[in-house]
Amino acid sequence: MSNALRFVCARAPARTPTKPPARRLPRGRRTRFAPCAPSWYKDSLPPDDDALAFLVGMETDEQSEAAALGAARRLLDAIRAGARPDLADNHYYALTLSGAAGRVMVRDWMEGPFEDLVGHITNWFADLQIVARDGNGNARDPKFMAVCGALVRDLKDLPAPTAATLWKVAVQGLPIPQPLLAQALARFRTDLADRDQPAFNHARMGLIKAYFVRHKSGGDTTMTATYNPNHPAAAYHCGGLLALFANLQRAALGDVGAGVVQRFYAAASQTPGLVLGRLAANARNHLAKLDPKLAWWYEERIAEIMSGLGDAAPRILDLEGQGLFALGYYQKLAQLRAGNKSTTENTSQQRV
Repeated sequence: MSNALRFVCARAPARTPTKPPARRLPRGRRTRFAPCAPSWYKDSLPPDDDALAFLVGMETDEQSEAAALGAARRLLDAIRAGARPDLADNHYYALTLSGAAGRVMVRDWMEGPFEDLVGHITNWFADLQIVARDGNGNARDPKFMAVCGALVRDLKDLPAPTAATLWKVAVQGLPIPQPLLAQALARFRTDLADRDQPAFNHARMGLIKAYFVRHKSGGDTTMTATYNPNHPAAAYHCGGLLALFANLQRAALGDVGAGVVQRFYAAASQTPGLVLGRLAANARNHLAKLDPKLAWWYEERIAEIMSGLGDAAPRILDLEGQGLFALGYYQKLAQLRAGNKSTTENTSQQRV
């Protein structure tokens, strides 16, 4: 077994010294350290073949530009084709550690064939793929801590068990727990309501999409990186309809400060049947202010989405319905920002 031991540690705030050194920090001041993940392999690997390094980010800008998904997929294809027999019999070993009341806690132990590890990491990045907020292609593959940070306001607020759970999900190809979906949606709604927050978080939207991909055994082919007009869920199209109403309002009135999204997103994502009807009625007033050709274009787009709703919009959405609503809203808005161009890249989204 190789003696080389690598550590993947989240950045954590410095611990405040106390006097005397043996005293514990008073309650409420104890620093909660993010988990570390020591990992090693049965046989030594060159840095370019270190699959776990794909998760935390490449070492150089050139490697980062190559994209982690592409690097993992090429490595997996080489192993399966027999081009890398030196990797076929290799194994990985990984611990997950964190601090607990001044002690080190072993939270998890993972091991398995190196080929399985590469396959799981390839699927992790494929599941996270999401269209960029401007609609021009897909967003770059996120580093692991960027995905963790998408769940909290500040990375220092990240609970150690949350990071440990996500690490296990990525390394072992497991479903994403529903509480993490709830955290992602809470942060998404908060950022929408706060105009001072940065634009949409790619890692957060990718994590919401990945939840649904992994919710079904073998993946969910309806969950694409870009807006899917043929998605079977009405909740998804309700989100797309809200994005279209917001875009229509901006075209008719310009920047009005607190617009449709800031005022109605929270209610629409929970009770779309009660809210979207009122917004549709108001949309007629906006259409009347537009050039006839542009108004016709919006009417066609509204009709397209309405056809995906079936008989009517759902009256109430559960947590997963709210997740589909958020994803439909984001992907439709990205499509509109790109000028209604199709940016679907089916070959890059396939799981292995």
